[in-house]
Amino acid sequence: MGIVQTSSLRSSILLGIGIILGFLTAGILLPNYLTEEQNGLLTLFNSYSLIYSQIAILGIHTAVIKFFPHFRNASNKHNSFLTNISLVLFISFLIFLVYYYITKPYLKNWFSTSPLFDKNYFYIIPFTFCTLYFYLFDAYSTAQAKSVRGFFLKDVLQRIFILVVIVLFILFQLNFDVFIFLYCIAFCLPTVFFGGILLYEKQFTLTPKWYDLYSKNWKYMSKVAGYSMLLGISWVGISNLDAIIIERMLDLKQAGIYGRNMFFAILVTVPYRAIHKIASGVISNSFKDGNLDNIRDVYYKSTMTQTIIGLFILCGLWINIDNIYHVIPESYESGKYVILFIGLGNLSTMIGGVNTAVISYSPYYKWNTIFVAILVVLVISCTIIFIPWWGITGAALAVGVSTFFYNLMMYLLLYIKYKFQPFNAKHLWVIVIGLGAYFIGRVIPAIQASFILDILIRSSVFTIIFGGGILITKVSPDINKMSSGLIKNLFQVFSPKK
Repeated sequence: MGIVQTSSLRSSILLGIGIILGFLTAGILLPNYLTEEQNGLLTLFNSYSLIYSQIAILGIHTAVIKFFPHFRNASNKHNSFLTNISLVLFISFLIFLVYYYITKPYLKNWFSTSPLFDKNYFYIIPFTFCTLYFYLFDAYSTAQAKSVRGFFLKDVLQRIFILVVIVLFILFQLNFDVFIFLYCIAFCLPTVFFGGILLYEKQFTLTPKWYDLYSKNWKYMSKVAGYSMLLGISWVGISNLDAIIIERMLDLKQAGIYGRNMFFAILVTVPYRAIHKIASGVISNSFKDGNLDNIRDVYYKSTMTQTIIGLFILCGLWINIDNIYHVIPESYESGKYVILFIGLGNLSTMIGGVNTAVISYSPYYKWNTIFVAILVVLVISCTIIFIPWWGITGAALAVGVSTFFYNLMMYLLLYIKYKFQPFNAKHLWVIVIGLGAYFIGRVIPAIQASFILDILIRSSVFTIIFGGGILITKVSPDINKMSSGLIKNLFQVFSPKK
């Protein structure tokens, strides 16, 4: 777990910066300076590009992390691994283009009734291409224990570029067509930079070279990639089909309201990305070495750490739920319970720890695909049923409940196959402490004069009670150790030097 903790700390710092930038752009500026329909367009761009890129990537990004240890050889650029995989993906993208142009008239008519979306549909091509190759470059770097660069490029640099575009849009009163063009450039630049970094490091070869290693591993790699592709499509579909269904059953405006509220719910799982990405490399190598004890250790500790962080974020959001709609326009308040229901589903993901990574790199990786396929059916069917009853709140409820059942299936599989049981009374203590701190923070009378002051006081009380309770009860030795180290460093910085 030490490697995971060290890398997670750096990644968490970058993610923290990314959260601030994301809140400034997606949480404040975009809802206030774009219409609900224009925000819906950006939501759909993200949804379509993620779904299409998951299809085009063929599950290779997971196979890269799983099989790179077998190809590692710096003297011959790791058996031309990156070049060969990049070529395969380029061919896949060309096939996607053929599919795009053949299905374009049908998909536009079926999925969208908005002239604004029809007009800008072609931007899905660059969005998909750059998302596709970012996945590859990020997986390749993660396999080499360089996952931090992916966090910097995606969560920090890309959001800085987007922030600049939004500021230009506001200051110079650019029309929306120009904004979308610049937004697309800002979205794509991190992928260009990522490729440039790998090129500078001479990770590419001038021509693809197919060594014997490929012949020996190709069949198994293809099998793993195939299941990973189905898993990736299903998982991304779960995260993005809801917005597409909302646009189809309701309108682009409701999709925009849903998407902006969902941003806050997604904050619950932001730390999960850092821990999961870094743990993936450790778990993959541990399975290769047959080290189940290390896998158990990483899995057990991740459940506790993620439970604490996830509960802290979700409770912190919900005690300030009324203040959120002082920050963004009140027209978005109809999506209030989107934050709660998707946030609860995301909390179940956090509580599950790195279960997805453990199963994905184990001999039982096929089960992951089966579970997610079940999840897709649940999400789509429940979303279609619930939307006529409860609108976008129904869509959020469908996603939240389905996500909980998915994580329950993952937990049961690991318990049945490996007898992994990471949960104990300490997890219950975390929930009791979190709920207690929440109720105390919630009953504080609202400060009508200033919502900012209200946020500061309410959040401070909650943080002191929750954080103090976690440290006093010592439910997580890792968090206590990190807190002690942080306090020690602060004393060294601010104490007078002799």
